[in-house]
Amino acid sequence: GFSDQWGASSRFTSSSPLILLGVVSGNSNTAQAMMSGSTSLCLSLLLALSIQSATSFTPLAPTAAAFTTAPPSFLRPSLRHVARSPASGRLGGRKATGFGAGEARMDAGVKAGGDVWDRWWVLPLAPFGKRQTVMHEVVKGQVWSLEQKFGALYVHVPIRMTIVKLDDGLLVYGPIAPTQQTLDLVRGLEEEHGAVKHIVLATAAIEHKTLAGPFARKFPKAELWTVPNQYSFPFGFDNFGLLGLTQLYWFLNPKPLPPTAEEAPWAGQMSHAILGPLKSKGGEAPGLYEECVMLHKASKTLLATDVVQAVDPVIPEVLTSDVRPLVFHARDDVAALETDTEQARKEGWERIQLFALFFQPGGVDIVPWGDALPQMATSQMKDLGWNGLFPFAWRPKTGPHPPGKSHYSDSIAKLDSVRGVFCPPVLQKLIFDREPERVLAFADTVAGWDFKRVVPAHLKRDVACSPKQFREAFRFLEDGKGKYPCNLEAPPLCGDARFLEDVSESLVELGTVGAPDDGVEELRRQRRQASGADQTAPSGKGDGWG
Repeated sequence: GFSDQWGASSRFTSSSPLILLGVVSGNSNTAQAMMSGSTSLCLSLLLALSIQSATSFTPLAPTAAAFTTAPPSFLRPSLRHVARSPASGRLGGRKATGFGAGEARMDAGVKAGGDVWDRWWVLPLAPFGKRQTVMHEVVKGQVWSLEQKFGALYVHVPIRMTIVKLDDGLLVYGPIAPTQQTLDLVRGLEEEHGAVKHIVLATAAIEHKTLAGPFARKFPKAELWTVPNQYSFPFGFDNFGLLGLTQLYWFLNPKPLPPTAEEAPWAGQMSHAILGPLKSKGGEAPGLYEECVMLHKASKTLLATDVVQAVDPVIPEVLTSDVRPLVFHARDDVAALETDTEQARKEGWERIQLFALFFQPGGVDIVPWGDALPQMATSQMKDLGWNGLFPFAWRPKTGPHPPGKSHYSDSIAKLDSVRGVFCPPVLQKLIFDREPERVLAFADTVAGWDFKRVVPAHLKRDVACSPKQFREAFRFLEDGKGKYPCNLEAPPLCGDARFLEDVSESLVELGTVGAPDDGVEELRRQRRQASGADQTAPSGKGDGWG
């Protein structure tokens, strides 16, 4: 099914490992758009993901009990490698000692088996059956975030659940895997602030959808709310009632979120707005994007899933229990030797964020398989995982760089200069540009609220952001001058976004998605011309995988 559906695009089939990143980096809606119309393709990708990630990737689990449900042998973790913290020599990461606003708490559930997730096989992504949870108090006594990690191909990012205090209890936004550690942390909040009253699945994205049902089952007295259009991929189920017939949601009686908060039980305490459904091809194809953002009025906190994000200069605590992915991506090429230092971890985390946002950023050259596979034998860092495979070559700081290429730090600096949040590039290039009027209407609605921070489900946790700055994130749909930081048509980000543009072109050629809006494309042309990027961002065709 993979070759039949996508065989017409050589740059697509050769880039399949990078396309998988769309499922594991908070962008599964984009992956759905990529894959809509082909059930066999979806199954092929999931199979490739589980096998390719697991055969070489050996997640660290030196103190945890065995899986509740034992995975196949090729997915079982190995204990050959133990990561050490460069600061203390202890197991990678540190245990937080205090707990206040902005501090982490990992003390609950550290007993053996507390981080076991026995339904990992529903969506077999790292860290599979072991999901450590880290809790942060975002606003003292009002807002908390609980984070786990997930990913594949060593691109591991946080997946975040946010809990807010209402007058009569707690509301959970974006549930994560209900491990015993997670449940202990939530029960602790219940003892102090009241029971969980509402659980909100605010997206149709698969990495969130597969967790909400099992989480809600642990809180049978709470009401489960979801965005109205669910399970539209790959079968095109438009009937919301079918969600309750699936095994993960059996007898849970999920309720569709009403269009506005005035019709919801949290009226007066929260506002919410729904973006979508935005479908793959003018409302015809079953691939779907839909998201609900919520405003907690008392704390002036906006809760979001994927619609906006921000890069994080600080490595999330939840990623430090196994530092191999950070050190793995800190290397410049397969021959590089890297020690576990704070600087190496920082560089690895920055590159992971670029992979998560762009799939194939401009600062990296992809080594063709014909060269990458023989190079595995010469790698001196096989203990980092993947048996020495490292098909990347990061561009040097000093250059020289061909047109459209740059050092990765230039891209990080540009993204970090954004005040507030930005729309993830995959959504800009593959989804939002198809229906700009609906997206801008949503942005205008949210910009009319009163908030001072955003808590997304991925990357940076607590982002200082005003309504005006939130609205700025959507200027790519209406600004031809490009006078804003996250301009994907100007260097250096135009080189990072080139692979996504190739993906868009290929999907349009295949008939999988409709073409971008003509008006948005004209604005992009104007921005490229203004920045000189017409001559500096060549196609990524023929570049190794891409």
